[in-house]
Amino acid sequence: MTIYSASKTYNISRKTLERRYKKDNDKKGPMEPSSMLGEQNEQKLVTYIKTMQSKGFPLCIDDVRTIAFYFVERRNISHRFNKITEKADPDNRLRKSEGVSLARSQALNRVEVHAYFQLLEQVLTDSDLMGKANCIFNMDESGLQLNNRPGYVLAEK
Repeated sequence: MTIYSASKTYNISRKTLERRYKKDNDKKGPMEPSSMLGEQNEQKLVTYIKTMQSKGFPLCIDDVRTIAFYFVERRNISHRFNKITEKADPDNRLRKSEGVSLARSQALNRVEVHAYFQLLEQVLTDSDLMGKANCIFNMDESGLQLNNRPGYVLAEK
């Protein structure tokens, strides 16, 4: 197929195809610079953020920035983070957290309750607390503020 027919068929600029053909550049790379953490370390942080979210403790942006700073410091990874504030740069995505009363009204259904007890069983098993009732405590909700205005947290799309 000629460059001209390829540009018409796939609706791509002919000049772009010519330039890439002449430079033998048929790979599309990332538009931004690569992460200073590296793919594997970045995935570890993402997994931790998602784990905390799934257990009901979504992290706010300041938490993640602090965790990222200490993550690179402890692994001796060179970085451009602010050593005075001990935080990473603020370039993460944010979502508005829902208030407790809205979450409670939507959460009491068969699917959510079943998922809660599955998560509880997993946490008790992972923490080796399954047969140790004396190590499990209940909490009264009377001190919780139900109509709060929560801040922004990091969450999975």
